[in-house]
Amino acid sequence: MATREILEGIQLQGEDEAIAYQVLCDPPAVSVVAVKVYDNTASGADVTAIVMPAGTASVAAGNITLPLLQNLTVEHLYRVDVRYSDGTNTLEPYFYVRAER
Repeated sequence: MATREILEGIQLQGEDEAIAYQVLCDPPAVSVVAVKVYDNTASGADVTAIVMPAGTASVAAGNITLPLLQNLTVEHLYRVDVRYSDGTNTLEPYFYVRAER
């Protein structure tokens, strides 16, 4: 069974860290349609404005660099959805980030 979840599994991030994650895309990205972050611990609330307050995603060599992910709450699990176009199709891989102390 195929999955859209990024293969590296749950990423661990400290509550005081700010990380610009990179998504290696196959097929290669041409443009980013949208990036959304959901707090799965808080009933799946959309927290994009809180945890990615500045910047936009960028594409270089077919891969996507996300804005800084920050302001996380300890013990919460976040789902990061990255919707992009390969020039023909719109794809939406996702990955999880668990915030720790």
